[in-house]
Amino acid sequence: MAATIESIWKNFQANKFEPVYFLFGEEAYYIDLIENFISENALEPHEKDFNYSMFYGKDADVISILNEAKQYPAFANRRVVIVREAQDIKIKDWEIFEKYFEQPVASTILVFAHKNKALDKRTKIAKLIEKKTLYYESKKISEDALPQWILGYVKKKNFLIANDAAKLLSESLGNDLSRITSEIDKLSVLLAENATITSEIIEKYIGISKEYNISEFNSAIIKRDYTKAMKMVLYFEKNPKAGQIIPIIAYMYNHFSKLFVLHQLKDVKMATQAIGWIPADVSNGVKYYSLPKTLNILHLLCEYDAKSKGLYATGNSSNADLLKELVIKVMN
Repeated sequence: MAATIESIWKNFQANKFEPVYFLFGEEAYYIDLIENFISENALEPHEKDFNYSMFYGKDADVISILNEAKQYPAFANRRVVIVREAQDIKIKDWEIFEKYFEQPVASTILVFAHKNKALDKRTKIAKLIEKKTLYYESKKISEDALPQWILGYVKKKNFLIANDAAKLLSESLGNDLSRITSEIDKLSVLLAENATITSEIIEKYIGISKEYNISEFNSAIIKRDYTKAMKMVLYFEKNPKAGQIIPIIAYMYNHFSKLFVLHQLKDVKMATQAIGWIPADVSNGVKYYSLPKTLNILHLLCEYDAKSKGLYATGNSSNADLLKELVIKVMN
């Protein structure tokens, strides 16, 4: 049965756990959050020696996982079996769990953390998982919703954050919730309770500048301001935390994808209805980049994303060198 993070958390607070959790999706943050809560709270510390097992999908023997799940707890009320990287379990190996999913051991909590990929919903096992397990999909938060999510997270930590500071974090770190929460958690150690996180605090303690950040860099690219863009590349080279190439490319790809749709539909309202929020920079980008050029840039971004991840040979080129190359090719 499908579940929400709110319903899962409500049951956790009532000390209620399901026999089987299937956690999947592109957003690792909530998958890790649920898995960690179960690992840390379903058993007392002294119960873990005999009642806690962890497997990794790529290396795991599925029969061993099944046997662990079938065992009854020793000197405790529950057993916990965690399977990380469950996306690496071979499709044919999932079939061994079919009977177990139909009749799981009530005293076992079996957790599959299946990140980034989803099972083929047409298969028998996928339909069974959706029907018989607690089935949670962890989706990426949209770019326009991210500042509000940050405001909510900071509030839960008993702090405040200025709107421009939340925007700065979201635009600089992208929708990587694990990284965002990690940086906010670091600030919570340094600041007094109920303090307000400002852009100045973010620049001082996290190293993200109001002037030199991914959003401002993207704005310079969209406006074809070559001098400003290259100046920012040099700043990023000296201050890697302020602008790392993978989130920069992801941010650019998101904006140029929207520019591509805007070119196709030739109307901001229609494009907004089709793909959601259209930033002002993207709307202005129509006069700087033609449709063919926009398509070429999208191909370039895919190419340099692969290069930045080591998928293509780049010689001794650093990420800063790759970013300089990309700026030159985009603006030519």
